[in-house]
Amino acid sequence: MTVRRLSFRVSKTIHKYLGLVVGLYLLAMGASGLLLNHPEWIRSIDAPQSLVPADYSYQNWNRMLIRGGTITADDTWYLAGKAGIARSNDQGRSFTILDEGFPASAYDRDSADLLILDEESKDQILLAATRSGLYQKRGSSPWAQIILPGAPSSLRMVALVETADRIVAFAEKTAWQANVATLDFTPVELAVTEQDSAAKVPLFRVLHDIHNGAILGTPGKILLDISAIILVVLGVSGLVIWFVPWRNRKIPTLRQPPGTFFRWCWKYHLKLGIWIVVLLMILAGSGIFLRPPLLLATITHSLDADNPLLRFSPRSSGFGGKIQSATTASNGTIVISTENGLWHGPADLDGKFKRLQLPIPIHGMGVTVLEGMENNRLLIGSFSGLFVVEEHQGRIWRLQRPGLQESNPYQSNDLVSGVVMAGGQPVVRFDYHDGMLPITARQPSLPVMSAEIAAAAPMSMWHYLFEFHNGRIFEPWLGPWYLLIIPLSGIILLLLCLSGAYDWWCRCGKNNKRAKQLEGSVNPGAPPL
Repeated sequence: MTVRRLSFRVSKTIHKYLGLVVGLYLLAMGASGLLLNHPEWIRSIDAPQSLVPADYSYQNWNRMLIRGGTITADDTWYLAGKAGIARSNDQGRSFTILDEGFPASAYDRDSADLLILDEESKDQILLAATRSGLYQKRGSSPWAQIILPGAPSSLRMVALVETADRIVAFAEKTAWQANVATLDFTPVELAVTEQDSAAKVPLFRVLHDIHNGAILGTPGKILLDISAIILVVLGVSGLVIWFVPWRNRKIPTLRQPPGTFFRWCWKYHLKLGIWIVVLLMILAGSGIFLRPPLLLATITHSLDADNPLLRFSPRSSGFGGKIQSATTASNGTIVISTENGLWHGPADLDGKFKRLQLPIPIHGMGVTVLEGMENNRLLIGSFSGLFVVEEHQGRIWRLQRPGLQESNPYQSNDLVSGVVMAGGQPVVRFDYHDGMLPITARQPSLPVMSAEIAAAAPMSMWHYLFEFHNGRIFEPWLGPWYLLIIPLSGIILLLLCLSGAYDWWCRCGKNNKRAKQLEGSVNPGAPPL
């Protein structure tokens, strides 16, 4: 047996059996990636409760059920989060979901921020920033969506800021402002100073943009969609190519000659695979570094904002990433949190935003808490802890989670996901895993999460697919070993691409006659190409 024939046999075996092991999984990864890239296709669908692992049920307001909240002067609690907007008139002993007129699906009602106007009036106004737009509620009236000029009907809003005479509503890339009295919103341009030449973009953000196509802008998104569809086709056609010969060998009663569909699968599995092999390798290579443990290899690395690789990326200009949150400081500025750090600018928006450098640790996932406090203080929280910043005094201190003992500050268990504010001070905090916690160990008892709150926040289909795509959905069954799913599946996809490309070269190389002889000797009876 020649070396080429032997190597072809080995490559073909690797491609076949690795494909059988992960074929359905990769097919599902392609389909889920396509849907994650287009949330508008599935935003109205909630995941059936029977598909959601029990570990995803809410306990004590955990798993980012609550994004934030406010306690008004009359001790009324308002909470914003995945269930929408909840209110308690009895100091947190019971809550009512304010859902009349609010979006119905879990994805659309997910609320990032709540602003209360005319707090002491019976006709107080509530403004809610949701994944499906900006909503207002006046007194006892139902919620009504505010149409923002120039915005699509379902635009994700991330923050609401009240200054002396205006309201600013932030989306991920744009903003609108309105007079407090009229709430007639108009677009506003968010200008930034020229980025410092030393500005950096975290490498894992770059890899994420490569993985979802954003690195090339709109053409990159289209290219990713095509790649995801072809990955699904490759998964289906590969299983058909294996199943038909297996059925004919193992189940004689069902034996029949390969039909048109089988021949189509055989032909286009080869053609589509070789057309897309480089893109699939890029997707696999970037994907394995987006989740632990290999994510740790990228977390300390970054690229310059003017790197040629970022020429078509939105990270090379403006804020360098999506807006995540915003607040006002008592010194008359607006502070914005983005994927690329903190920025501050004039509250009247008549000026450019400048980068705000603060010596506090912020988790790679970004800021989860950004609140203005009295005496020109800022409250900043992430999965690396909760901090109070006195910028002008140069003082920074951590609001230690009660009972937390850490041996390594770089492996924090203080996963802050939200706070409830009262009178410009944090009253309670939320941990991703443990839910509602007191700010101090001496704090009195906290509100108990009711079953109605949990029932009002089913998992959306988009979030279910997101948990599947990053592998966390398997944690209840695999424990910490679930962390190996993404790197192993990515490495297998790389091997499938390499072996598939080699098989194609052997079958369809320059010496086509010799290639057919080689194929016939390794796989007698294979259909002609």
